[in-house]
Amino acid sequence: MSSPTSHFYNFGPFRIDRAERVLIRDGQPLTLTPKAFDLLLALVERCGHVVEKEELMSAVWPETVVEESNL
Repeated sequence: MSSPTSHFYNFGPFRIDRAERVLIRDGQPLTLTPKAFDLLLALVERCGHVVEKEELMSAVWPETVVEESNL
């Protein structure tokens, strides 16, 4: 996986455009909900590292109470 050059991450057939907030596969944009995109981006940005639950919660759901069963 490439690190962000400009605002992009590339992995396999996928490309994440951070600035436009879009996931592209083989040149075609894929539809993701905003939270799904935030979650994917948080995981991709931490590639190769264990991401603690608290870190994900603060990255994806800041200032929001989320039931653990919803994760």
